[in-house]
Amino acid sequence: MRYTLRLQQQDIDLAEGDFLIGRAVTCQLSLDDPMVSRNHARLRITETAVVLEDLGSRNGVKVNGERVDRQRSLVHGDQLVIGSHELVLLARRDLAADTLVQTPEIDRAGFGLMGALADKALALGRGDEAERLIGQQLDQALSDAESGRSIEPENVERATAYALRIAAATQSSRWIDFLFRFYTVLKRPCPAPMVDELYTIVRKVQRPSPGALRTYLAVLRTLELGPADRFLVSRLEGLERLIGAR
Repeated sequence: MRYTLRLQQQDIDLAEGDFLIGRAVTCQLSLDDPMVSRNHARLRITETAVVLEDLGSRNGVKVNGERVDRQRSLVHGDQLVIGSHELVLLARRDLAADTLVQTPEIDRAGFGLMGALADKALALGRGDEAERLIGQQLDQALSDAESGRSIEPENVERATAYALRIAAATQSSRWIDFLFRFYTVLKRPCPAPMVDELYTIVRKVQRPSPGALRTYLAVLRTLELGPADRFLVSRLEGLERLIGAR
């Protein structure tokens, strides 16, 4: 298994061993933040697991909104808050051959059984459960797109629709960023109904980050767009201002 730590638009590969997070320059991830202790937390990475340890920090570490009491095993999609920074742990299969086997499955069959179970969870308002069911598959689809692999248009629609629904159910900025990163790869404005829904979701998210949206807008401004798409860009610019005001 290959683990990465996502901080805004940066994915940090985690090698086996200890990975220190803190304000000290000797940490593998050094965060310039007065709310972060010099040696704040440690990730212990093995081939099959990642364990988080709070190193007696002043302000603590939260995982999925809950403060960690010394140690906690992490799983794919866990959200860590250290100081004012939100990080996401991602787990992907390490073998390229395994990834290549999975890609056609996503393209030909959509999200299959896991998608059907996620639909039921979302219908019951259980966004966290839906996230656990298909979060890794969604991340794989984004990774494939960013790597230049072809994904069938209908499965792009499924992936982004699931991300939007999970964002609405969990009020997590992670899935908002996912949408902007996906459409950055596609180099086109996202659909108008999605923009409308994002305005509603962003108002409920505690700490929305403008980074992914700014990158997306920078790409859109390089394109030759018709009047309808230019209007969508102006609405996305309004969304950027809304996020900045939060």
